[in-house]
Amino acid sequence: MTANSENGLRKLLAPLRRTPLHPQWLVFRLEERKLATLGQWMSGVVVDIGCAEQKPRKIAPSDCRYVGLDYYQTATEWYGSRPNVFGDAQKLPFESGSAHCALLLDVLEHLPEPDRCICEVHRVLRPEGRLIIQVPFLYPIHDAPLDFQRWTPHGLTRLAERHGFQLENLEALGSPAESAALLVNLAFTRAVMRWIERKSPLVLIGVLAPLVVVVSNLVGVLFASRSGDGDFMSLGYRCLLRKA
Repeated sequence: MTANSENGLRKLLAPLRRTPLHPQWLVFRLEERKLATLGQWMSGVVVDIGCAEQKPRKIAPSDCRYVGLDYYQTATEWYGSRPNVFGDAQKLPFESGSAHCALLLDVLEHLPEPDRCICEVHRVLRPEGRLIIQVPFLYPIHDAPLDFQRWTPHGLTRLAERHGFQLENLEALGSPAESAALLVNLAFTRAVMRWIERKSPLVLIGVLAPLVVVVSNLVGVLFASRSGDGDFMSLGYRCLLRKA
């Protein structure tokens, strides 16, 4: 699938993102819950690294000074956004000890040298400063070719220890049922798009796409409400670290 066709599909489905008709409805549903709890960890000068649409700005406490940073090409060519600062996450343009809190939300997987970024964040944070990391786990390659790695809870723990951070909280995002449902939706949707591009007669199966997506989403939610064990097979992880 070409980048243009993927962008076209995103725009076509955008009005449905809050409904079970959207293949990534479970992700958007989870995103709202994640944002709602993020504000309790933010204080003082908050640096949002790889800020994209700057969603955390909306839920930042009133006493926070929010600073959004993004790479120039990413902001201008991918998101059409305007951060407060253009810069490289692996070489932050901030003074040492100038921030109380740093956010890396779905950013680390897109950095070729993530250790350099964590080292830079440690430098920029004040003593006892907080770093909030969010990364995908069971999620397809995205924003290619700038998608380089995935982390387990054990990998995140080692990453924190390696750079002088104490792990205060680590949580799985999404249950096994939600992960499975999302992957079914994305796999089926991608197959339909390929059939359309190749003008394959299999495209007739595409009329079932809305039904497949709705059933998959609702079954995923139902099973998630009756089961747990998110660490076994989660969509991603979020952790709160404190500078030692």
